[in-house]
Amino acid sequence: MSTSTVEVVELIGNPRAGSRTRSLADAVLAELTGRLGQSGTHLGRPRVLELADVVGVTFGPRPARAVAPLDDPFAPVRAARLLVVATPTYKGTYTGLLKIFLDQLGPGDLSGVVALPITVAASPAHLTTVTTALRDLLLELGADVPAQPPAVLESRLTAPAEVAAEWAARQAGEVADLLARQPVRATTT
Repeated sequence: MSTSTVEVVELIGNPRAGSRTRSLADAVLAELTGRLGQSGTHLGRPRVLELADVVGVTFGPRPARAVAPLDDPFAPVRAARLLVVATPTYKGTYTGLLKIFLDQLGPGDLSGVVALPITVAASPAHLTTVTTALRDLLLELGADVPAQPPAVLESRLTAPAEVAAEWAARQAGEVADLLARQPVRATTT
């Protein structure tokens, strides 16, 4: 059994930093950290990339400016072993901000990465559609994705820790299995 630490990146696609989507992603990672740690898989402290801060976005008349710009925001994403991608639903799909970011990655750029899409929506129909679309995109980029990623209705966001615990109780084992199947990758960051 390896004692290496899994490099974790949390990619938040909400155009508003500090969102409930981020809170849910944090709660899911906290649950996974505890559950996987008990079985010998140790998750590192996540590097959080809030696209609203990294890229800069606005819905108002003022120009968008990145609050926390990075020289290469794609490097940590490519270097992750566990990539958590969280998004709310906007107009029936994941956010355009997330789409633009992920479109900069090529096929196979996420090979060796276990990606965990986390989606939030107001309606069950949108939740299914967005979860499937984001999962398909991550698979196209080469990631391994659990069969049942966290998909949460907005009405349940009042208790993100409870939602995360329910999901992790059912699915943490699959995430551990996916991580165990992936070879440890050399990073160049």
